[in-house]
Amino acid sequence: MKRNRVVRGLAIGLALFFLVSLSASPVSAAKKSSKKKKTTQRTSEKKKAAKKSTPKGVYYITPVEENLRVAPSGQKIGSISRGMPVTVNKVQGNWAYVTIKAWVWRPSLSKTKPKQIFELLVKDVDGSFGKNKFIIKGVLLNQTKIPFAKVVLQGELFKGKKRVAYKTLTLFSKKKPLWAGKRAPFSFAFKRTTGFDSYSVRILSALEK
Repeated sequence: MKRNRVVRGLAIGLALFFLVSLSASPVSAAKKSSKKKKTTQRTSEKKKAAKKSTPKGVYYITPVEENLRVAPSGQKIGSISRGMPVTVNKVQGNWAYVTIKAWVWRPSLSKTKPKQIFELLVKDVDGSFGKNKFIIKGVLLNQTKIPFAKVVLQGELFKGKKRVAYKTLTLFSKKKPLWAGKRAPFSFAFKRTTGFDSYSVRILSALEK
């Protein structure tokens, strides 16, 4: 009798163990499945975000003239005109690294780096608040050896990295150019006095006399 009781006890214990194992296993499997779905979803979201942050392809320049730089906010090395196609290879914040397919005059090429020449510069830029307006003032300095019959400037207001307002200003003429070695003052007046935290002025185009 005692032996039968022991056998029955073992049988009941084993049955309870299997019942607990069977009841726990679906929950564990469900948890694993849920974790796997979340991981897959996060990976998919990261891939989508990466694609959005690196929009490769062909784009067109929209301003009258845009600067080319060696690095984001770096030294200006040239400019490109409106409508010119460029290929975006990678993006860093508000800057895009582009390549351009174009031809240049072969005699203009040299393996020796030329000496840097004097440039047309925007200097002493300052902003101040007037009556219901914000004014940007500065000086355009001609450090070249040639006069300029037309210079187009653009004043811009920014909120962080986003441009919120801009104005263009055309200066000089063939009769009254900006002579070599001379300087000329300029100013922009914006009606808005809020919604921006920085400003800048850049040269969009310059026409020699």
